[in-house]
Amino acid sequence: MQSLKPCGLKGQRAFAGQQHGRPVSVGRHGSARGVVVRAGLDEDVLARLRAAEEEAARLRKELEAAQKQGGVADPVETGPKPRIDGQDVSLRETIWDAGSPRSTWLSEKDVEFFSGPAGIKEEDPSTQDPEYKATVTKRILIGAVLTAGLGAFALVPTEALRPKPSKPMYFYLVPVLRVESLLSECKAIIEDADWPQLRQALNRIDGPPNNIRTNLDAIIALIPEARSATRATELSADLYEYLRSLDPNEYFDIMARSLTGSQNAQFSAFSLKALAAGQAKLAELLALVPQDQLAIAREQVSAGY
Repeated sequence: MQSLKPCGLKGQRAFAGQQHGRPVSVGRHGSARGVVVRAGLDEDVLARLRAAEEEAARLRKELEAAQKQGGVADPVETGPKPRIDGQDVSLRETIWDAGSPRSTWLSEKDVEFFSGPAGIKEEDPSTQDPEYKATVTKRILIGAVLTAGLGAFALVPTEALRPKPSKPMYFYLVPVLRVESLLSECKAIIEDADWPQLRQALNRIDGPPNNIRTNLDAIIALIPEARSATRATELSADLYEYLRSLDPNEYFDIMARSLTGSQNAQFSAFSLKALAAGQAKLAELLALVPQDQLAIAREQVSAGY
């Protein structure tokens, strides 16, 4: 007769029953208390999830109904716009910060006044609000006024924006009268075809001590009549061109080679014509300035200034 071996399940947990269709493990003393607690927690979590889903569905329906009626706007659109730098412009530290609450010359509200709030569309119901329409009208009027002002400013002559010279006109006429005398001396120099000497005379006319361009600009700025000042500006431009034409090296290469007699005669004739035209332009320009100032300048030149 074969004897029975001891059971290998001795001391092991066995299935004592089922809890909600699942086997429940029973300890050595047959207790299922731990499994019951775990099952109770699972039921509590599921109940809370179902309640949250029901609440979310209820709120979603209320929001859709309110939006259809137009009574509630989207809180994402109406809420404050977050800044990428994390602070308001008025609180941003600048080098000109004097400790005042608003240290910037243009705030975001000022920008929105001209450009309108961001994200608004034409079909938005708020665009039909009378207050919004009044704001748009203000923007259009301000833009039109600024455009007209800039256009008027562009029509102002550049000469009118220049500061007036601080000294009387005769002070600037003295070097111009010296230039008039130098031009008379240039006639003999050109007839002799002494081109190096002519260049020295031209340097004294255009540069120190006479500086004809600078002094003529000051004289034109002090001419009281606008029409006379405009004509003087045209004459001065012609005078500068004729003064450049006096030196034949401006148009012909005479520096690196010796000139023949016929070439010198040709260049002299060309320069004499430019000299006569320049003297005529200067005389016409001096006739436009106040004659009392011109008389004082001639006295200064006669005295050796």
